[in-house]
Amino acid sequence: MHQTAQALLWTLLALLPTPHLRESLKALLLLLLTGHGKARPQHSKTKSPSCLRKSVCPTGKATALSRFLNRYPWPTRALIRLARKKAQETLHRARPRRGPKPRLLVVLDLVTLEKRGLFPALPLSFFHGKWGLHLVVLYLVLGELRIPWAYRVWRGKGEKALSLLALRLLASLPPWMRKSFHLRVVADAAFGTARFLVGVRGLGLEAVVGMRRDRKTREGLPLFGLRRQGSRVHLRGLPFPVWVSWYRYPLPGGGWEWRYVVATFPAGPRTVLVWGRRRFTIEHFFRTVKSEFSLGRFGQRTALGVHRFLVLSFLAYLLAHWVRLAPDGRGLSWREAGWAAVRLLLPEVVLRVLMAELGALGLWPPPAGGRGCSCRVFGRCKF
Repeated sequence: MHQTAQALLWTLLALLPTPHLRESLKALLLLLLTGHGKARPQHSKTKSPSCLRKSVCPTGKATALSRFLNRYPWPTRALIRLARKKAQETLHRARPRRGPKPRLLVVLDLVTLEKRGLFPALPLSFFHGKWGLHLVVLYLVLGELRIPWAYRVWRGKGEKALSLLALRLLASLPPWMRKSFHLRVVADAAFGTARFLVGVRGLGLEAVVGMRRDRKTREGLPLFGLRRQGSRVHLRGLPFPVWVSWYRYPLPGGGWEWRYVVATFPAGPRTVLVWGRRRFTIEHFFRTVKSEFSLGRFGQRTALGVHRFLVLSFLAYLLAHWVRLAPDGRGLSWREAGWAAVRLLLPEVVLRVLMAELGALGLWPPPAGGRGCSCRVFGRCKF
């Protein structure tokens, strides 16, 4: 996995046409991998900080990292395509060479990036009492592999339905994925609409989706009135049957409640519950990418700048994840994996920051005629 991460970064750097843009990309990745979830461009130690307004910048000019995110014409889509190509290679390597096609878990969920302040170019709105930017994220799981594949912005109530955005994400999955894997979609109750279930079925995919407890069958019986796990029922608005199971869900404030899950394919209660609970892998991803890789910490006022920041945050997570999967990365925390990825992928940037810190302490450069200082960097070079 080390080689995959290195090859991806080198290819991405080769996409950028100037050394200045390459240094800016390195500076942002350094921030995202080591920022402990609080990385912002103004915290950079290798590039000038971020500012877009005259009240912040005395000169009225955007500085290096702001221009990189908001103004410079570098190929963001090509970066996404290259990251997906490397992700495809890792999926194929993890796929068994013999036997039936493995099941690839496709998780859909909504995450809100809470924001304060004015962002006139962004479609911010309220959802479940949270004001911010709402993303529908498609996330792939195969064994230990975790890959954030794509996202769409949801503009809130009154705009395109969540189910429609989710179906567009599913329809955009490449043909090779369907040829190599048996796809199974899981989502929470926000996507438990007839439109979504019919659309998934129309795409030829299986789905395990959360459902409201008061959802009614054709006979008018709510789901909480069922008495047998794994019941085959016809829900109102659906032209095909589904299989229903339920489980106890612990509430944050104490206590519990019943949660209901339906499958669009014949399945026993244990199968439905096992696949339904696997949806929570994306909750762990959201918590990690927010707390360690600064998702949602953007301060850009343009849609392009925010999009690029989100893409780089997902990229930082992917690089750290691949380092964690390497034999010498087993057992690392996400914070330790971020530092390991920086030392592996950006050694010259780390060395530059270290020398600047030594200079601030008066230890670098060594005085003329003195004994100087000797210390090891990355365990393999001296200065």
